[in-house]
Amino acid sequence: MKEFLSYLFDRLKAERPVVKEVDGQPYAVRGDGTLGEPIRELAPKWTKPPLTVASLSGLVAAFKAKLDGRPERVALQILHTRKVVLLSLEADDFGGRHIWAGALHEDETPFKFDHFYSVEEFLIAFRASFYFNDQAEKVLRVASTISHESSVSVADDGISQAITVKEGAVTRTQVELPAEGIPLIPWRTFRDAAPVESKFLLRMRAVKDGLPQIALFEIDAKWRVETIASIAHYLKKELPEATIIA
Repeated sequence: MKEFLSYLFDRLKAERPVVKEVDGQPYAVRGDGTLGEPIRELAPKWTKPPLTVASLSGLVAAFKAKLDGRPERVALQILHTRKVVLLSLEADDFGGRHIWAGALHEDETPFKFDHFYSVEEFLIAFRASFYFNDQAEKVLRVASTISHESSVSVADDGISQAITVKEGAVTRTQVELPAEGIPLIPWRTFRDAAPVESKFLLRMRAVKDGLPQIALFEIDAKWRVETIASIAHYLKKELPEATIIA
């Protein structure tokens, strides 16, 4: 009986198909033989996985190579300070836009802001994570002169902050830092783009029977907007014909 029903179904299907394709679009066939609603695909058309690179220059190369035969109408969208994607401007039937490639920045030596370091840890992390300007040298000078025999005093008059490091009665160093923040340039986006300056508060706290701990506190939020602008500037310089969405 099962074989007979299967045979009968196949015969009826051949005589009256339930799906018919017109100009590449499948349609459901009604009982009277007329075409019904178009049948949508169960999955989006695009199935090729996007290429992931670690730099903006790699993304520029993928753009110029027209990766996987991408269409002409594409854009580079800056999602945040560490991620940029190359995507289609035309959405598919499901409202999605295919991503052809993406650049993702991973911090090589991430510096922990709002976190107290030991002197040695601070010196290593700071050297690896900041572009060196005059202010960065001041911070390093203060941190590098602290020893077990040091005493650290901080004076803040509301305009500037004076940090004095002494060993006994001898002053090792005295550095004046602006109370509104120290302008520093951390590496926290793609190395291709120009890094931006933002302000930080330098703070120390005493540790019983040990060296003071040092921390940098973020007080400037506009660096994200300026970093995105820096990424857009790089992409526009390398790809003047491209659409940049920030």
